Amino acid sequence: MMNRLLSAIFLLLLLVTTPFAKFVAVLETISDDKDLLTLSERHYLTNMLREQAVLELPAELNWTIMTRENILMMLPPGKSIEECEGSCLAETGKNISADYVAQARIGRVGTSISISAELYETASSKLVASFNGLGTDVNALMEVIKAKSPEFFRKARGGATGIIRTSMDGHGNQSFVVNVSTNPSGAALSIDGRPIPQCAATPCKILVEAGSHRFVAVLEHHEDGEGQFAINENGQDVSINLVPRYGTLNLDFDFKMGGNYEDLNIKVDGRQVKASKKVLMDPGTHEVSISHRCYAPMSFKIGMFKDKEETFKESLKPIEGGLSLKAHSIAGVEQSLPVYVRGTKVGQTPYLGTIPVCSNIEVEDSNGRQKIDVTMNAGEVTEYDYVVREKERVIPDSSNGDLISNNLKIGESIPTNVEQPQKKSRTGLRIASGVVSALGIGTYIFSEIMMKRLSEREPSEKKEYDSRLDNIHTFMMVRGIGLITGSLGLVGLGLTFVF
Repeated sequence: MMNRLLSAIFLLLLLVTTPFAKFVAVLETISDDKDLLTLSERHYLTNMLREQAVLELPAELNWTIMTRENILMMLPPGKSIEECEGSCLAETGKNISADYVAQARIGRVGTSISISAELYETASSKLVASFNGLGTDVNALMEVIKAKSPEFFRKARGGATGIIRTSMDGHGNQSFVVNVSTNPSGAALSIDGRPIPQCAATPCKILVEAGSHRFVAVLEHHEDGEGQFAINENGQDVSINLVPRYGTLNLDFDFKMGGNYEDLNIKVDGRQVKASKKVLMDPGTHEVSISHRCYAPMSFKIGMFKDKEETFKESLKPIEGGLSLKAHSIAGVEQSLPVYVRGTKVGQTPYLGTIPVCSNIEVEDSNGRQKIDVTMNAGEVTEYDYVVREKERVIPDSSNGDLISNNLKIGESIPTNVEQPQKKSRTGLRIASGVVSALGIGTYIFSEIMMKRLSEREPSEKKEYDSRLDNIHTFMMVRGIGLITGSLGLVGLGLTFVF
């Protein structure tokens, strides 16, 4: 027991005192006009920025500068680092698990070439530093980078001083993208005693410095898996097998009132676990509680052994509640209808009784059995008024064999001397015919007047003569349409009196 306590204290001190490495990504320099600089020139400017980042953010101060290969491998499938700019760079940094992300942009200002660079903290999307400069060619831009990038990258460490590296240390300071997987998946990862937030559940891709590292994977109900791995290339696979250390509780319930295992509320030692027919448990004695909206809750203790299965079989007891059920017609007249619970008749409306809260409740009227949509709760009386639906009945029309549909209230009969509907009123048709006729005649008269006026006007030139002739022809056509419309209206009006 004392050894475990000392180990836990040592691990805690290690986690507190060990600084976490910070990753910085310098993305490829982009250009507003691709003709300003060649691709190789832009790559060279990016390499200069990355070199300055190495100098100002050295590994001795726990910084890691991501290589071009690291960045490309960490990008999600189909994602390009040229797709966004500005604060969107922070999102790109998150996608590649970088703590800081920087990028330079080339543009044109007048006759000069401009360079601007931005440095973002990915966690907060905050702009940490930036610089701008002008030059006539790529050599001038290189001088801008040399002059302004040191202070630019120092902003990432808040202006703190430390060891400044004057040259690359080589292989020992490189970082590689590693693919980590476990069997089964879903484990949380730590490396050299430090949790890796980017890998809370395997499989995952992470950046790891070159060298030998101790990987530990932790998954519930499994022994911790660990291994020592030498990291020396991008795309390296690290796989850890996890040994089960659980037993299985099999639940065997009879859901008489409906429901399933996914509807259960299961707690083991007071902690909520996934609802399932099979519940995994670590070896030992556990307190289990199970509840369901439709059934009485239960609890029990169980002793569990590794790789063993225990079965808990139980007939679930339904929870009951009170039901007050009434029925009436639309007119408000109380109705006496049979009441069924789970297909068995239990009485007539008005009904008052105790039934299981998840029961299927029905009433029977002239339309057949109707399900009552009511939600009941344990220990409460639920009141419900059922309104009897009107039933549609079809009556044959003896005069012409047609069917007449009448909505009749349940219990009403059809009188034998029912009067058939009279013929529809012709008033509307007469009005419509009269309006059509008036419009047609009005159009005819108006066209005649306009044609007469145009004929009496003497044209002064050929153009006016042609225009007058066209207008006369137009009104002749309109006159004809008015004559036809007026005639049809008069004919329709006459027919409404005949039929």
